[in-house]
Amino acid sequence: MTTPPLSRRLVLPFVCAVAGSASAQDAPTLPEVRVIRQAPLPGFGISRDRYPGNAQQADGNEIRDAGGSNLPDFMNRRLQGVVASDVQGSPFQVDITYRGQRLSPLLGTPQGLSLYLDGVRMNQPFGDIVSWDLLPEAAIADLVLVPGSNPLYGLNTLAGALVMSTKSGRTHPGGEVEFSFGSGQRKRLDFAQGRRNDDGSHLFAAATLFDENGWRDRSEGQLANVFLKYGRQQADTDWSVSLLVAGSKLSGLGLLNDSLAAVDWRAVYTSPDPSRNRDTLLTFQGLHALDAKSTLALQAWLRSSRRDGSTGDIAEIEDAGVSLSPPPAVFNRSHSRQEEAGLGLQWNRIHGIHEITLGAELAASRLQHDQFTQEAVFDADRNATPVAGAPEVHEVALQGRTKRYALFAADIVTLSSQAQLTPSLRWNAVRVENELGQPTPPVTESFRYSRLNPALGASYVVRDGLALFGNAAQGNRVPTALELGCADPAQPCVLPTGLQADPFLRQVVSRTLEAGVRGRVARGIEWSAAFYRTDNRDDIIFVRSGVSQAGFFTNVDRTRRQGLELAAQGRHGTWDWMASYGYLEATYQSSGVLPGPLSTDEAPNTFRPGTRMAGMPRHVAKLALGWRALPQLRLGLDLLAASDQVVAGNESGNRPELGKVAGYGVVNARASWLFARGWEAWLRVNNLADKHYATSGAGNFDFFPAGRTLPPGEQPQPARFIGPAAPRTAFAGVRYTWD
Repeated sequence: MTTPPLSRRLVLPFVCAVAGSASAQDAPTLPEVRVIRQAPLPGFGISRDRYPGNAQQADGNEIRDAGGSNLPDFMNRRLQGVVASDVQGSPFQVDITYRGQRLSPLLGTPQGLSLYLDGVRMNQPFGDIVSWDLLPEAAIADLVLVPGSNPLYGLNTLAGALVMSTKSGRTHPGGEVEFSFGSGQRKRLDFAQGRRNDDGSHLFAAATLFDENGWRDRSEGQLANVFLKYGRQQADTDWSVSLLVAGSKLSGLGLLNDSLAAVDWRAVYTSPDPSRNRDTLLTFQGLHALDAKSTLALQAWLRSSRRDGSTGDIAEIEDAGVSLSPPPAVFNRSHSRQEEAGLGLQWNRIHGIHEITLGAELAASRLQHDQFTQEAVFDADRNATPVAGAPEVHEVALQGRTKRYALFAADIVTLSSQAQLTPSLRWNAVRVENELGQPTPPVTESFRYSRLNPALGASYVVRDGLALFGNAAQGNRVPTALELGCADPAQPCVLPTGLQADPFLRQVVSRTLEAGVRGRVARGIEWSAAFYRTDNRDDIIFVRSGVSQAGFFTNVDRTRRQGLELAAQGRHGTWDWMASYGYLEATYQSSGVLPGPLSTDEAPNTFRPGTRMAGMPRHVAKLALGWRALPQLRLGLDLLAASDQVVAGNESGNRPELGKVAGYGVVNARASWLFARGWEAWLRVNNLADKHYATSGAGNFDFFPAGRTLPPGEQPQPARFIGPAAPRTAFAGVRYTWD
């Protein structure tokens, strides 16, 4: 018997799952089958129609046509339940929140989502952060948001996993180049070219250049990346090698006090805060068919990254309520080096009604982190400058090593043409070693964590166009080297400046229940509804201490995120549309006190079961309309609306002067024109009504009310600090594509 080619053996089970017993002559009329990977490595997936959760998926064309400035902006516009917080004033330094958990580039933000690029976990070893600026956006083929505490996606998958795949010359032959420019003197150039050969080999190259002055003061940023992939597909084997080299220089501006925002929306509270990032990732991925029903996937990667930053801040003040005019300043410099290597192996086999997967993963990383401080002074623009001759103190010298091990097993059980079960199990084991050489004599600590996480999903097709789904899953995340080095309430640290001690933190265990329904109705309308509840034990949070700029990580006994997701999309004639609504209730489920600069013995910032968590809007609604006015002309509008959110530091409500971060609604417009073969011009206007709104907020003492220095004898007062969103901005571009 002739063995079918590898591509047919991979796609066949997914098509069968959807089409049932469709005959061979019916095959050409089957609808497109979109597959969700059940695990990071290839070879084990399930049709999106049968996935037992509210997974969301978009390909490269859908990402481009949505009109976002980058990947986080696309997710903020189109993905259900996703909200972006613009804390730093840079499009590549935003926080993404989904189902009450964050994915952020900021050190100190507890990370409850994992991110994968071609099967490689991109959360960095030091703080599990992600760097949006280092992703090869011109090479992204598709994006999947896998919901829930799916154990197969490993650590940090508490609310879900963001899974991205890159293009290849086999899947994306031809090329395109795009240049755009606009507000804030932004300029961007993207290039991609793919080629496939008759012998099965293929080559792909992509690059991005980005430069802007930014919309806020002193918010300039630049980045560049190059992505190369070479591979070959044969009858039984498909392999590829890819190389990503990326670098950036971005400015992180932080929150802005209310009084200064009222005077100048574009202002910066204190500066400077530039950071330089460099990253190199080498990946090998192979898939081999052992026989007609079995495949073996192998992946190996090497990663090296470097981060250098400097910040000008208000110095540590023992009593923030005293009069200091001007406040003392400190200039901080940090240098981080990280190296990581990993290996993954996955065996898949179709056996009767089962599609079985067994796998293992091993990863090891090491890091070196050094931080220095120097006495500084603020000028009239609140820009910190080191004092000439002041000594530079080596405050932190951290060497960390982390080893991760995992074993996993999963099965897709096709009980009938209507029903499927998806049980899975993953064991995670992690060892973290820290050696702190400063400011005390070298101290070495070692921590071990392990967890066995199960999951069970089910889907049932009631009839054509209507399916039920549900799942129960458990995931975990372990404390990072950063969190373990900043966990002593008696020795708070200034992030990302100081690490002082290595107390034990417990790992976070997350359990999710999800149930929903999806369907299709007349006129091609697709819709879905899902309810979820995620309970976390020993959540890790960063809390401010009584010292104004310092804090520490600690465990919170119980927290809960639960909510509802509704979505629909469709096409009718020259119109297309999508709408979604997300409801989120993110609360503490235990009692305690959140220390902070505004939390006092007389008015402690307490929490109890039912207290809302800060920074999480309850309601988020999205609407997108597209109209093909002419065969060559397409117009569109987007609406994003979010309700109010609790201000960090005022969870108890004891500080009425801080209020809440108000809800907002923002409208974006877009237009594109195909003016010649292969040529397209486009125009986008964001925040069409030029609204001033904030996406985050926190309470603290205000040392520069309305941007002025306090007069001698006047004490700083509690104030709300906000993350101001960009005003109206406009961008235009031109794209050329060729075969």
